[in-house]
Amino acid sequence: MGGGWATFRWLDEAERRMQEEELGPEDGWEVEGGRVLKGGPEKHSKSPEARAAELAQEAAWYSFAGHPSTSITANLALQVYPSSAPARLVSACWYMRENRWDLVREDLSAPSLRDTPEARLLLEFADRQPRAADWRHAFFDSWKSLGQPDFRKSTLLPAPIEWNHLNSNNITRLPPGEDWLFPIGILSPDSAKGREPWMREHVLSCQSVPLLLALREQLLPLEDEVPLRQACLAAVEERLGQLAGPKPRTLQLALIPFLSGTSRLAPFERRELEALETIAVLREWKQPSSEEVFREMRAHTDMLHGPAHHAWVMTSLAQATSHGTWLLQRARASKAHLTEDALRWLGRLLHEVGARLREQRSHLEWEMGLRLQMFGSELTQHVPTREECIAAWIQLGNWEDAVKKAAYDRWPIGRLREESCEHRARNELAWMQAFAGTGELP
Repeated sequence: MGGGWATFRWLDEAERRMQEEELGPEDGWEVEGGRVLKGGPEKHSKSPEARAAELAQEAAWYSFAGHPSTSITANLALQVYPSSAPARLVSACWYMRENRWDLVREDLSAPSLRDTPEARLLLEFADRQPRAADWRHAFFDSWKSLGQPDFRKSTLLPAPIEWNHLNSNNITRLPPGEDWLFPIGILSPDSAKGREPWMREHVLSCQSVPLLLALREQLLPLEDEVPLRQACLAAVEERLGQLAGPKPRTLQLALIPFLSGTSRLAPFERRELEALETIAVLREWKQPSSEEVFREMRAHTDMLHGPAHHAWVMTSLAQATSHGTWLLQRARASKAHLTEDALRWLGRLLHEVGARLREQRSHLEWEMGLRLQMFGSELTQHVPTREECIAAWIQLGNWEDAVKKAAYDRWPIGRLREESCEHRARNELAWMQAFAGTGELP
Protein backbone atom coordinates (compact mmCIF):
# COMPACT_ATOMS: atom_id res chain seq x y z
CA MET A 1 0.00 0.00 0.00
CA GLY A 2 2.98 2.34 0.29
CA GLY A 3 3.88 4.87 2.94
CA GLY A 4 0.61 6.76 2.58
CA TRP A 5 -1.60 3.99 3.93
CA ALA A 6 -1.38 5.43 7.45
CA THR A 7 -3.30 8.48 6.24
CA PHE A 8 -6.34 6.33 5.65
CA ARG A 9 -6.28 5.09 9.22
CA TRP A 10 -6.19 8.38 11.11
CA LEU A 11 -9.54 7.75 12.75
CA ASP A 12 -8.35 4.45 14.19
CA GLU A 13 -5.05 5.99 15.24
CA ALA A 14 -6.75 8.99 16.82
CA GLU A 15 -9.03 6.68 18.76
CA ARG A 16 -6.16 4.49 19.91
CA ARG A 17 -4.09 7.51 20.93
CA MET A 18 -6.97 9.09 22.77
CA GLN A 19 -7.88 5.93 24.63
CA GLU A 20 -4.48 4.44 25.35
CA GLU A 21 -2.21 7.48 25.58
CA GLU A 22 -4.18 10.58 26.50
CA LEU A 23 -6.51 8.67 28.81
CA GLY A 24 -4.09 5.95 29.82
CA PRO A 25 -3.03 4.59 33.20
CA GLU A 26 -0.69 7.52 33.81
CA ASP A 27 -3.75 9.77 33.87
CA GLY A 28 -5.65 7.60 36.30
CA TRP A 29 -7.68 5.75 33.68
CA GLU A 30 -7.89 2.08 32.83
CA VAL A 31 -8.74 1.35 29.19
CA GLU A 32 -9.48 -2.06 27.75
CA GLY A 33 -10.81 -2.88 24.30
CA GLY A 34 -11.80 0.71 23.63
CA ARG A 35 -13.80 1.02 26.89
CA VAL A 36 -12.97 3.14 29.90
CA LEU A 37 -13.16 0.85 32.91
CA LYS A 38 -12.42 3.22 35.73
CA GLY A 39 -10.32 6.18 36.71
CA GLY A 40 -10.50 9.93 36.49
CA PRO A 41 -8.96 12.96 34.84
CA GLU A 42 -7.41 14.40 37.97
CA LYS A 43 -3.87 13.90 36.66
CA HIS A 44 -4.57 15.45 33.28
CA SER A 45 -2.90 18.84 32.76
CA LYS A 46 -6.07 20.46 31.39
CA SER A 47 -9.22 21.19 33.32
CA PRO A 48 -11.95 18.54 33.02
CA GLU A 49 -14.21 21.00 31.20
CA ALA A 50 -11.54 21.92 28.67
CA ARG A 51 -10.60 18.29 28.09
CA ALA A 52 -14.25 17.32 27.65
CA ALA A 53 -14.68 20.13 25.12
CA GLU A 54 -11.77 18.73 23.08
CA LEU A 55 -13.25 15.25 23.19
CA ALA A 56 -16.66 16.59 22.20
CA GLN A 57 -15.12 18.26 19.14
CA GLU A 58 -13.35 15.02 18.25
CA ALA A 59 -16.64 13.15 18.66
CA ALA A 60 -18.24 15.68 16.33
CA TRP A 61 -15.74 14.86 13.56
CA TYR A 62 -16.61 11.19 13.99
CA SER A 63 -20.32 12.03 13.90
CA PHE A 64 -19.99 14.08 10.71
CA ALA A 65 -18.33 11.01 9.19
CA GLY A 66 -20.98 8.62 10.47
CA HIS A 67 -18.27 6.73 12.33
CA PRO A 68 -19.28 4.51 15.28
CA SER A 69 -16.48 5.92 17.44
CA THR A 70 -18.76 8.91 18.00
CA SER A 71 -20.51 7.38 21.00
CA ILE A 72 -17.26 6.12 22.54
CA THR A 73 -15.66 9.54 22.32
CA ALA A 74 -18.74 11.42 23.52
CA ASN A 75 -19.04 9.06 26.49
CA LEU A 76 -15.39 9.65 27.33
CA ALA A 77 -16.07 13.38 27.34
CA LEU A 78 -18.99 12.89 29.71
CA GLN A 79 -16.91 10.73 32.04
CA VAL A 80 -14.27 13.46 32.12
CA TYR A 81 -16.88 16.17 32.73
CA PRO A 82 -20.47 14.93 33.21
CA SER A 83 -21.93 18.41 32.76
CA SER A 84 -20.46 18.87 29.26
CA ALA A 85 -23.29 20.29 27.15
CA PRO A 86 -21.30 20.03 23.86
CA ALA A 87 -20.74 16.31 24.51
CA ARG A 88 -24.44 15.80 25.28
CA LEU A 89 -25.34 17.56 22.05
CA VAL A 90 -23.02 15.39 19.94
CA SER A 91 -24.37 12.30 21.67
CA ALA A 92 -27.95 13.32 20.87
CA CYS A 93 -27.04 13.94 17.24
CA TRP A 94 -25.43 10.52 16.98
CA TYR A 95 -28.47 8.78 18.43
CA MET A 96 -30.61 10.58 15.85
CA ARG A 97 -28.57 8.83 13.19
CA GLU A 98 -29.21 5.53 14.97
CA ASN A 99 -32.95 6.25 15.22
CA ARG A 100 -32.71 5.98 19.01
CA TRP A 101 -35.17 8.75 19.69
CA ASP A 102 -35.55 7.77 23.35
CA LEU A 103 -31.83 8.35 23.92
CA VAL A 104 -31.96 11.56 21.90
CA ARG A 105 -34.56 12.98 24.26
CA GLU A 106 -32.67 11.67 27.28
CA ASP A 107 -29.54 13.57 26.25
CA LEU A 108 -31.51 16.71 25.42
CA SER A 109 -33.18 16.66 28.83
CA ALA A 110 -29.82 16.77 30.67
CA PRO A 111 -29.69 19.86 32.95
CA SER A 112 -26.71 21.36 31.10
CA LEU A 113 -28.47 21.20 27.72
CA ARG A 114 -32.17 21.40 28.53
CA ASP A 115 -34.02 24.57 27.43
CA THR A 116 -31.13 25.83 25.28
CA PRO A 117 -31.94 27.00 21.73
CA GLU A 118 -29.85 24.10 20.42
CA ALA A 119 -31.85 21.55 22.42
CA ARG A 120 -35.14 23.08 21.34
CA LEU A 121 -34.20 22.79 17.69
CA LEU A 122 -33.06 19.18 18.07
CA LEU A 123 -36.28 18.28 19.89
CA GLU A 124 -38.31 19.81 17.09
CA PHE A 125 -36.10 18.00 14.59
CA ALA A 126 -36.59 14.71 16.50
CA ASP A 127 -40.36 15.15 16.32
CA ARG A 128 -40.36 15.90 12.59
CA GLN A 129 -37.71 13.61 11.15
CA PRO A 130 -39.43 10.22 11.59
CA ARG A 131 -42.43 11.56 9.65
CA ALA A 132 -40.44 13.55 7.08
CA ALA A 133 -39.42 12.42 3.62
CA ASP A 134 -35.79 13.38 4.21
CA TRP A 135 -33.39 14.84 6.76
CA ARG A 136 -32.64 18.17 5.11
CA HIS A 137 -36.27 19.31 4.97
CA ALA A 138 -36.90 18.10 8.52
CA PHE A 139 -34.01 20.26 9.73
CA PHE A 140 -34.93 23.25 7.57
CA ASP A 141 -38.59 23.15 8.60
CA SER A 142 -37.62 22.79 12.26
CA TRP A 143 -35.39 25.85 12.05
CA LYS A 144 -38.10 27.90 10.35
CA SER A 145 -40.82 26.77 12.76
CA LEU A 146 -38.77 28.06 15.71
CA GLY A 147 -38.42 31.49 14.12
CA GLN A 148 -35.04 30.92 12.44
CA PRO A 149 -32.90 31.18 15.59
CA ASP A 150 -29.38 32.53 15.16
CA PHE A 151 -26.71 29.94 16.01
CA ARG A 152 -23.72 31.88 14.68
CA LYS A 153 -22.38 32.48 18.20
CA SER A 154 -23.36 29.12 19.64
CA THR A 155 -20.87 27.81 22.19
CA LEU A 156 -22.46 24.36 22.20
CA LEU A 157 -22.18 23.47 18.53
CA PRO A 158 -18.81 22.14 17.29
CA ALA A 159 -16.61 23.91 14.78
CA PRO A 160 -18.15 23.92 11.29
CA ILE A 161 -17.50 21.13 8.86
CA GLU A 162 -15.85 23.02 6.02
CA TRP A 163 -16.51 22.10 2.40
CA ASN A 164 -13.02 20.61 2.01
CA HIS A 165 -12.62 19.06 5.46
CA LEU A 166 -11.42 15.46 5.22
CA ASN A 167 -13.60 14.23 8.03
CA SER A 168 -12.81 10.58 7.35
CA ASN A 169 -10.00 8.88 5.51
CA ASN A 170 -10.67 5.53 7.11
CA ILE A 171 -11.43 2.86 4.52
CA THR A 172 -14.45 0.77 5.35
CA ARG A 173 -14.80 -1.29 2.20
CA LEU A 174 -11.91 -2.13 -0.17
CA PRO A 175 -12.87 -2.66 -3.81
CA PRO A 176 -10.88 -5.29 -5.70
CA GLY A 177 -7.69 -4.04 -7.33
CA GLU A 178 -6.02 -0.69 -6.80
CA ASP A 179 -7.96 1.66 -9.09
CA TRP A 180 -9.67 3.18 -6.05
CA LEU A 181 -6.27 4.41 -4.81
CA PHE A 182 -6.01 7.03 -7.58
CA PRO A 183 -9.05 9.12 -6.56
CA ILE A 184 -8.09 8.68 -2.91
CA GLY A 185 -4.61 10.00 -3.76
CA ILE A 186 -6.32 13.03 -5.31
CA LEU A 187 -8.55 13.58 -2.31
CA SER A 188 -5.64 13.25 0.11
CA PRO A 189 -2.25 13.89 -1.56
CA ASP A 190 -0.40 12.84 1.60
CA SER A 191 -1.69 9.33 1.00
CA ALA A 192 0.29 9.19 -2.26
CA LYS A 193 3.69 9.49 -0.58
CA GLY A 194 5.91 6.75 -1.91
CA ARG A 195 3.52 6.11 -4.78
CA GLU A 196 4.40 9.06 -7.03
CA PRO A 197 5.46 6.98 -10.10
CA TRP A 198 2.27 4.92 -9.78
CA MET A 199 0.18 8.10 -9.60
CA ARG A 200 1.91 9.48 -12.69
CA GLU A 201 1.13 6.31 -14.64
CA HIS A 202 -2.53 6.64 -13.75
CA VAL A 203 -2.52 10.31 -14.72
CA LEU A 204 -1.25 9.50 -18.20
CA SER A 205 -3.99 6.91 -18.75
CA CYS A 206 -6.83 8.76 -16.99
CA GLN A 207 -9.94 9.40 -19.08
CA SER A 208 -11.68 11.70 -16.58
CA VAL A 209 -11.20 15.44 -17.01
CA PRO A 210 -12.81 16.20 -13.60
CA LEU A 211 -10.42 13.81 -11.78
CA LEU A 212 -7.42 15.42 -13.48
CA LEU A 213 -8.66 18.93 -12.73
CA ALA A 214 -9.19 18.01 -9.07
CA LEU A 215 -5.66 16.63 -8.87
CA ARG A 216 -4.23 19.75 -10.49
CA GLU A 217 -6.00 21.91 -7.90
CA GLN A 218 -4.35 19.83 -5.17
CA LEU A 219 -0.90 19.99 -6.76
CA LEU A 220 -0.72 23.72 -7.49
CA PRO A 221 -0.45 24.89 -3.85
CA LEU A 222 2.36 22.41 -3.09
CA GLU A 223 5.97 23.56 -3.00
CA ASP A 224 7.92 22.91 -6.20
CA GLU A 225 10.14 20.34 -4.51
CA VAL A 226 7.26 18.16 -3.23
CA PRO A 227 7.69 14.77 -4.98
CA LEU A 228 4.04 14.40 -5.98
CA ARG A 229 4.01 17.80 -7.68
CA GLN A 230 7.29 17.05 -9.41
CA ALA A 231 6.01 13.68 -10.62
CA CYS A 232 2.49 14.63 -11.64
CA LEU A 233 1.83 18.30 -12.40
CA ALA A 234 3.33 18.37 -15.88
CA ALA A 235 1.78 14.98 -16.60
CA VAL A 236 -1.66 16.21 -15.51
CA GLU A 237 -1.45 19.23 -17.78
CA GLU A 238 -0.16 17.08 -20.65
CA ARG A 239 -3.03 14.64 -20.25
CA LEU A 240 -5.61 17.41 -19.99
CA GLY A 241 -4.22 18.86 -23.21
CA GLN A 242 -4.61 15.49 -24.92
CA LEU A 243 -8.21 15.14 -23.75
CA ALA A 244 -9.10 18.75 -24.62
CA GLY A 245 -7.56 18.61 -28.08
CA PRO A 246 -6.08 21.54 -30.04
CA LYS A 247 -9.24 23.63 -29.60
CA PRO A 248 -10.64 23.29 -26.06
CA ARG A 249 -14.38 23.86 -25.91
CA THR A 250 -14.47 25.29 -22.38
CA LEU A 251 -12.77 28.20 -20.68
CA GLN A 252 -11.77 25.92 -17.84
CA LEU A 253 -9.59 23.80 -20.14
CA ALA A 254 -8.40 26.61 -22.40
CA LEU A 255 -6.99 28.58 -19.46
CA ILE A 256 -4.66 25.77 -18.42
CA PRO A 257 -2.07 26.14 -21.22
CA PHE A 258 -2.57 29.92 -21.10
CA LEU A 259 -1.65 30.16 -17.41
CA SER A 260 0.74 27.24 -16.98
CA GLY A 261 4.38 28.19 -16.72
CA THR A 262 3.64 31.84 -15.92
CA SER A 263 4.39 33.59 -12.65
CA ARG A 264 1.37 34.70 -10.69
CA LEU A 265 3.18 37.99 -10.05
CA ALA A 266 4.05 38.66 -13.71
CA PRO A 267 2.22 41.52 -15.44
CA PHE A 268 0.29 40.61 -18.57
CA GLU A 269 1.94 41.46 -21.88
CA ARG A 270 0.04 42.62 -24.94
CA ARG A 271 0.51 39.30 -26.73
CA GLU A 272 -1.06 37.56 -23.71
CA LEU A 273 -4.07 39.86 -23.80
CA GLU A 274 -4.48 38.95 -27.47
CA ALA A 275 -4.38 35.26 -26.53
CA LEU A 276 -6.84 35.80 -23.67
CA GLU A 277 -9.17 37.57 -26.09
CA THR A 278 -9.46 34.38 -28.16
CA ILE A 279 -10.12 32.32 -25.01
CA ALA A 280 -12.71 34.66 -23.48
CA VAL A 281 -15.07 34.18 -26.43
CA LEU A 282 -15.73 30.57 -25.36
CA ARG A 283 -19.30 30.38 -24.10
CA GLU A 284 -18.97 27.66 -21.48
CA TRP A 285 -16.96 27.56 -18.27
CA LYS A 286 -16.97 23.79 -17.95
CA GLN A 287 -18.45 20.49 -18.99
CA PRO A 288 -19.86 18.33 -17.49
CA SER A 289 -22.00 20.05 -14.86
CA SER A 290 -21.18 19.88 -11.15
CA GLU A 291 -24.15 17.57 -10.66
CA GLU A 292 -22.74 15.11 -13.19
CA VAL A 293 -19.25 15.42 -11.72
CA PHE A 294 -20.65 14.70 -8.26
CA ARG A 295 -22.21 11.47 -9.48
CA GLU A 296 -18.89 10.41 -11.00
CA MET A 297 -16.97 11.27 -7.85
CA ARG A 298 -19.52 9.55 -5.66
CA ALA A 299 -18.60 6.26 -7.35
CA HIS A 300 -15.01 6.77 -6.20
CA THR A 301 -15.73 7.40 -2.51
CA ASP A 302 -17.86 4.44 -1.44
CA MET A 303 -15.04 3.03 0.68
CA LEU A 304 -14.91 6.15 2.87
CA HIS A 305 -16.96 7.21 5.85
CA GLY A 306 -18.99 10.18 4.65
CA PRO A 307 -18.77 9.28 0.95
CA ALA A 308 -21.06 12.06 -0.30
CA HIS A 309 -19.12 14.70 1.61
CA HIS A 310 -15.87 13.53 0.01
CA ALA A 311 -17.49 13.40 -3.43
CA TRP A 312 -18.55 17.02 -2.85
CA VAL A 313 -14.96 17.94 -1.95
CA MET A 314 -13.69 16.43 -5.20
CA THR A 315 -16.50 18.06 -7.18
CA SER A 316 -15.54 21.45 -5.73
CA LEU A 317 -11.88 20.87 -6.59
CA ALA A 318 -12.84 19.95 -10.16
CA GLN A 319 -14.45 23.40 -10.56
CA ALA A 320 -10.86 24.71 -10.90
CA THR A 321 -11.56 28.14 -9.44
CA SER A 322 -7.82 28.64 -8.94
CA HIS A 323 -7.84 29.83 -12.56
CA GLY A 324 -9.67 32.92 -11.38
CA THR A 325 -7.25 33.54 -8.53
CA TRP A 326 -4.33 33.25 -10.95
CA LEU A 327 -5.90 35.74 -13.38
CA LEU A 328 -6.62 38.19 -10.56
CA GLN A 329 -3.08 38.03 -9.21
CA ARG A 330 -1.59 38.71 -12.61
CA ALA A 331 -4.14 41.45 -13.30
CA ARG A 332 -3.24 43.23 -10.06
CA ALA A 333 0.44 42.96 -10.96
CA SER A 334 -0.38 44.58 -14.32
CA LYS A 335 -1.89 47.81 -12.97
CA ALA A 336 1.44 49.63 -12.82
CA HIS A 337 2.73 48.28 -16.14
CA LEU A 338 -0.06 48.49 -18.74
CA THR A 339 -1.40 51.57 -20.44
CA GLU A 340 -4.84 52.84 -19.51
CA ASP A 341 -6.30 51.43 -22.73
CA ALA A 342 -4.67 48.04 -22.11
CA LEU A 343 -6.04 47.98 -18.56
CA ARG A 344 -9.55 48.62 -19.87
CA TRP A 345 -9.02 45.79 -22.34
CA LEU A 346 -7.89 43.50 -19.53
CA GLY A 347 -10.86 44.56 -17.40
CA ARG A 348 -13.30 43.66 -20.16
CA LEU A 349 -11.67 40.23 -20.56
CA LEU A 350 -11.83 39.56 -16.83
CA HIS A 351 -15.49 40.54 -16.86
CA GLU A 352 -16.17 38.06 -19.67
CA VAL A 353 -14.44 35.20 -17.86
CA GLY A 354 -16.31 36.14 -14.69
CA ALA A 355 -19.62 36.05 -16.56
CA ARG A 356 -19.02 32.41 -17.53
CA LEU A 357 -18.27 31.53 -13.91
CA ARG A 358 -21.37 33.33 -12.69
CA GLU A 359 -23.47 31.13 -14.94
CA GLN A 360 -22.53 28.23 -12.67
CA ARG A 361 -24.62 27.39 -9.62
CA SER A 362 -21.96 26.65 -7.01
CA HIS A 363 -20.89 29.07 -4.31
CA LEU A 364 -17.18 28.85 -5.16
CA GLU A 365 -17.63 29.44 -8.88
CA TRP A 366 -20.19 32.21 -8.49
CA GLU A 367 -18.05 34.01 -5.93
CA MET A 368 -14.92 33.73 -8.09
CA GLY A 369 -16.84 35.00 -11.11
CA LEU A 370 -18.04 37.96 -9.10
CA ARG A 371 -14.51 38.73 -7.90
CA LEU A 372 -13.27 38.75 -11.50
CA GLN A 373 -16.10 41.02 -12.57
CA MET A 374 -15.58 43.42 -9.67
CA PHE A 375 -11.90 43.87 -10.48
CA GLY A 376 -12.68 43.99 -14.19
CA SER A 377 -15.17 46.81 -13.63
CA GLU A 378 -12.54 48.64 -11.60
CA LEU A 379 -10.14 48.45 -14.54
CA THR A 380 -12.75 49.48 -17.12
CA GLN A 381 -13.99 52.28 -14.84
CA HIS A 382 -17.55 51.46 -15.92
CA VAL A 383 -19.74 52.71 -13.06
CA PRO A 384 -22.98 50.75 -13.81
CA THR A 385 -21.07 47.47 -13.99
CA ARG A 386 -19.25 48.30 -10.79
CA GLU A 387 -22.52 49.08 -9.01
CA GLU A 388 -24.10 45.81 -10.20
CA CYS A 389 -21.13 43.87 -8.86
CA ILE A 390 -21.33 45.59 -5.48
CA ALA A 391 -25.06 44.83 -5.24
CA ALA A 392 -24.42 41.18 -6.15
CA TRP A 393 -21.64 40.97 -3.56
CA ILE A 394 -23.97 42.25 -0.85
CA GLN A 395 -26.61 39.74 -1.95
CA LEU A 396 -24.11 36.88 -1.77
CA GLY A 397 -23.14 37.99 1.73
CA ASN A 398 -26.80 37.87 2.78
CA TRP A 399 -27.12 34.30 1.48
CA GLU A 400 -23.96 33.25 3.29
CA ASP A 401 -25.13 34.84 6.53
CA ALA A 402 -28.45 33.01 6.37
CA VAL A 403 -26.76 29.60 6.12
CA LYS A 404 -24.40 30.59 8.95
CA LYS A 405 -27.36 31.75 11.02
CA ALA A 406 -28.81 28.23 10.85
CA ALA A 407 -25.27 26.89 11.48
CA TYR A 408 -26.07 24.17 8.96
CA ASP A 409 -22.46 23.02 8.73
CA ARG A 410 -22.05 22.83 12.50
CA TRP A 411 -24.75 20.30 13.38
CA PRO A 412 -22.85 16.98 13.72
CA ILE A 413 -25.46 14.83 12.01
CA GLY A 414 -23.78 12.73 9.34
CA ARG A 415 -26.98 11.83 7.49
CA LEU A 416 -27.98 15.47 7.23
CA ARG A 417 -24.63 16.37 5.72
CA GLU A 418 -24.50 13.40 3.39
CA GLU A 419 -28.02 13.87 2.09
CA SER A 420 -27.50 17.52 1.23
CA CYS A 421 -24.35 17.12 -0.89
CA GLU A 422 -25.92 16.02 -4.17
CA HIS A 423 -28.59 18.71 -3.96
CA ARG A 424 -25.95 21.35 -3.32
CA ALA A 425 -23.94 20.03 -6.26
CA ARG A 426 -27.02 20.52 -8.43
CA ASN A 427 -27.69 24.10 -7.31
CA GLU A 428 -25.88 25.41 -4.25
CA LEU A 429 -27.07 28.96 -4.82
CA ALA A 430 -30.71 27.85 -4.61
CA TRP A 431 -29.79 26.07 -1.38
CA MET A 432 -28.35 29.25 0.11
CA GLN A 433 -31.24 31.39 -1.10
CA ALA A 434 -33.77 29.11 0.62
CA PHE A 435 -32.12 29.84 3.98
CA ALA A 436 -32.28 33.53 3.12
CA GLY A 437 -36.05 33.21 2.55
CA THR A 438 -36.00 33.21 -1.27
CA GLY A 439 -37.35 30.10 -2.92
CA GLU A 440 -37.74 26.52 -1.77
CA LEU A 441 -35.07 24.27 -0.34
CA PRO A 442 -33.88 21.89 -3.11
